[in-house]
Amino acid sequence: MDCLNTQTPAPDTQSIYYWLDGYWITDKEEAELMDSINAFGSLHQVVELPLEADIDAEVKRLL
Repeated sequence: MDCLNTQTPAPDTQSIYYWLDGYWITDKEEAELMDSINAFGSLHQVVELPLEADIDAEVKRLL
């Protein structure tokens, strides 16, 4: 009899929500809240980055 593997592999990337002023967070709900109150004067963008990525450097590169 085969055993079912119910464990899901850990993700190797993370979603980063960032704005044109360089501010970034990892929480989708908080990003949507910040957009709803126009906290940064622009809507957030999303990028998938490796877990070990230098987020500050990557966001600066994207801007």
